[in-house]
Amino acid sequence: MSLKRILALASGAAGDASALAFAAHLAGQHDGVVEVVPVYPDSAADMIALGLTLGASLSKEAVEELAAAETELQGRIEVAARRAANEADVVFGAGEGAPRMSVLTRGLRPALALSRHAALADLVVVAQEGLQDGPVRDLLGQALVGDRAPVLIARGDPDRLSGPAAIAWDGSPQAGRAVRAALPLLAMASAIHVLQCVTSLDQQAADPDIDLLNAYLKLHGVGAGVATMVEGADEGAALIAAAEGKQAGVLVAGAWGHSRLRETVFGGATRTFLRRKDGPSLMLAH
Repeated sequence: MSLKRILALASGAAGDASALAFAAHLAGQHDGVVEVVPVYPDSAADMIALGLTLGASLSKEAVEELAAAETELQGRIEVAARRAANEADVVFGAGEGAPRMSVLTRGLRPALALSRHAALADLVVVAQEGLQDGPVRDLLGQALVGDRAPVLIARGDPDRLSGPAAIAWDGSPQAGRAVRAALPLLAMASAIHVLQCVTSLDQQAADPDIDLLNAYLKLHGVGAGVATMVEGADEGAALIAAAEGKQAGVLVAGAWGHSRLRETVFGGATRTFLRRKDGPSLMLAH
């Protein structure tokens, strides 16, 4: 159980630091490789396309200014990535061997670049702060639902990943995929707590038996989790509160277990999880 190929999304904003720190930390722990995917917009291409649509053209000076701005963003990402790699004692730059972190060149549009690289990635890391940025926020849903990639939303200090971990378990396929993807993180944890919100379990749609989950965890040498039952009309809030009560550094959960339309209209645990700006990191899968 290890994380050998990790993607970290970076937009050139201050929030990149957390995602890069977590990704570098995990690469060091698992002797893995991190590829940093730049996700800032291609402003020059967008403006040129707009000009063609409107029958106008950008001046050479305007195109050069846009290109310079993108070069600056790429440079910021590389500086932040080098700093994160150095702090985690991970080699920085393209090449052979691991642990290693490198920054990809911004070429393809971010959505296409993410899909291509996520196909063989063990984990995608984004920062909680990054969810305030349009490019990263917009790609979160694609990573989870479109690319079916497990996503770690980094919060706080990566050293907390070696502390207690919590699993929001309802027996759903989404929760199962999250647990399977999280096995390397669960193996790092000092203790595992299995959380269930009894007021929202759907026993007809899935089997939320905690014994089945623990049997699976034991087969993988992770160890059994300690069950905690919670109640609350707001499932997400109840689960987050329980995870914080256990001092969990990461909460493993299925994302958008109900339809996206239903969760948009009625809310949902996933939306509550994502709206929190602090608390445990989130390990999500759809």
